[in-house]
Amino acid sequence: MNARTIALIAAVAIMGIGAIMILGDMFGAKEPPRRTQVAYAAQEIEPYTVITQDMIRISEPMKEKEAAAAYAYPYGAVIGKMTTAQIKPGDMITAANAKPIEDVRFVRDLGLEVVTFTAGVDRTVGGKLRPGHIVNLYGFGRSEDGTPFTRLIEPQLWVVDVSAGGQPVSDATPEVNPETGELVEPAGAQQRNATLVTVAVEPDKAFNIINSLGAQRLDAWVTLSANQEAMSALATPVPVQPTVTPGLPPDLALTATAISNQIQATEIAPPVTGDRGTP
Repeated sequence: MNARTIALIAAVAIMGIGAIMILGDMFGAKEPPRRTQVAYAAQEIEPYTVITQDMIRISEPMKEKEAAAAYAYPYGAVIGKMTTAQIKPGDMITAANAKPIEDVRFVRDLGLEVVTFTAGVDRTVGGKLRPGHIVNLYGFGRSEDGTPFTRLIEPQLWVVDVSAGGQPVSDATPEVNPETGELVEPAGAQQRNATLVTVAVEPDKAFNIINSLGAQRLDAWVTLSANQEAMSALATPVPVQPTVTPGLPPDLALTATAISNQIQATEIAPPVTGDRGTP
């Protein structure tokens, strides 16, 4: 048997194996497509509404690929989302008509108003303000007689967003060092200075900010707030050791110490001299 014959036999064998594999794929049992159930509206839902259980119904099982193509939420993930459009009965709840509350209005607390004001780079802590900062908002200007003045408009404001003239201040997300836990800015990340500051406040504070910066035309100056509560939380408390009366068992000693402290804390009435009522 020469080499040519051996090569021919090998080629035929390879073709035979390939044919067997193709037939196996054709006639073999295929794994059924994965299915899921999504939510659809059981009633008309207005925009800016937090979705509750009674507003939705569960769909029949459908292919996961079809649900993903429609940007539909799994049924269990819809509760608590906020609608961004008017939803008709029977409409599917998707990422196009419902989003997390924070994505719609920055904060989950619906009792807070969200207001934005502008300030120069030198008046926003060098443009380094970021969401999560607690700031004080000052206003400065001139009175009717031309006298310059400065006043605190609102203290302790929660910054929920910043931008550089409407553009994001960063084009990258910080990464966490898995060993040290420190935040690391990706190499080449572009950082911009914040000039628009968005805060979440109570309605009366929102009015004061708008009235001061708008109607009164004060210029804004923002500082990082001196947070006394944070300072006290950072302080390490010194444990107080109980005073134990010597010579007694520990359980009796603590009781005796408590009684002694109580007696010492009781004011003793001054002695009465002479007859009652006589000075």
